[in-house]
Amino acid sequence: MFIPCHVVDKALSTLRPHTTFYSVDGARSLTLGNGRVRFHNAGGPPFIYDPETGQRRPAALQDVADAARLLDALPQVDVVMPLCGAQDVPAPLMVVASAEIAMRQTRKPFHAGYVEKPEEVHYLVELAKACCGGEEAYRRRPTIAIMASPVSPLTFTYNVTAAIMAIAESGTPYHSLPAPSLGATSPVTMAGALAQQHAEVLASFVIAASVRPDLPVLYCSRINGLDPRTAISTWGSPEVGITGAGATALAHHRGFLCDCYGFCTSASLLDPQFAYERYNNAFLPALAGADILSGVGVLENNMAVSLEAAVIDDELISLLRHTLRGLEVTDETLAFDVMREAIPAGGMFLDQLHTVRQIRAGAIWLPTVSERPSGAADERHAGVVERARARARELLSTHHVEPLPEGVLRQMDEIMQEAKRRLLEE
Repeated sequence: MFIPCHVVDKALSTLRPHTTFYSVDGARSLTLGNGRVRFHNAGGPPFIYDPETGQRRPAALQDVADAARLLDALPQVDVVMPLCGAQDVPAPLMVVASAEIAMRQTRKPFHAGYVEKPEEVHYLVELAKACCGGEEAYRRRPTIAIMASPVSPLTFTYNVTAAIMAIAESGTPYHSLPAPSLGATSPVTMAGALAQQHAEVLASFVIAASVRPDLPVLYCSRINGLDPRTAISTWGSPEVGITGAGATALAHHRGFLCDCYGFCTSASLLDPQFAYERYNNAFLPALAGADILSGVGVLENNMAVSLEAAVIDDELISLLRHTLRGLEVTDETLAFDVMREAIPAGGMFLDQLHTVRQIRAGAIWLPTVSERPSGAADERHAGVVERARARARELLSTHHVEPLPEGVLRQMDEIMQEAKRRLLEE
């Protein structure tokens, strides 16, 4: 079955780019599309590296809560979504339960995550309405976004199609999330995979527009590599970043904003491979103008998450943002007047007011967990991973999120009770 070009063009002309994220209570907002790249965490992996023991284990609902609170505390993370899928709740309830507990633990702009069935959409929206003041308030400013994914290659199952339609019917911003694997569920060439993914995204947008023509939508790219020796998807391969840059160009060409995977790796340890794969895959789409990058906290080909990884990613985002600022040339940064004063007086610039102002303005990148040895003989070198682990523990012990009002919490409890009855009956 083919969708005629004029139908696609008509549908796309009615949709709006999703430009604004809100916190669940509607009090805070974040704007995309203003030339700044934003960042959010990954979502859904079933495993976590225990922050106390370092051992890999199934993620629990408490891990989702702890991760949301940590992400709320990390200054460089702009949007929070459930970091992992809770494996200690029944599978039909996992998406809704994970989102609900994360909603309680962050006041940053929020993303509800990925759905596979229309029933999940209903309960996510009901929870969001309870948090933001009811149906009318949600209609004015939807406080969550929801992802649903075509099945590559170019397959729209009943549940996927129904989920897209349910998202659109509710007026919730829709993010299309295909994830073709090179050589497995798409052509092995990046150009071919981009063409296929583009068709999958546009087809999903047509479905959404058929229900609600003015719906806010976001174009997502999750093309991943494949190791031909094992036939395993490799999310640390450079093709992730290259195709993310290509998808950004395609999305912008059609007037939409783009969400790419960036902080992704095949590494199962917080080691050099972890760092160079994720920075490379984030840097390329960021340079291409991606509007928001995903992946904070994930490793091991998107199968596991780590709180220490999230802290290190926060540092990497800070470094990436500093790099993207470039080199500004103005009278203030050229500092001729400062040189005229400081050089004849002995050539010391540390005591100049200009130096203080510029450091406070971010002229020099100052890390949080990266080591900067002083050279002292008795200095202990802890290493980035140990420092990140300590930072995660510190934030979890000191950062507290203001609770939602009691009336809202009661409503959320009632919605979850109904969700348990209905979703577990099916």
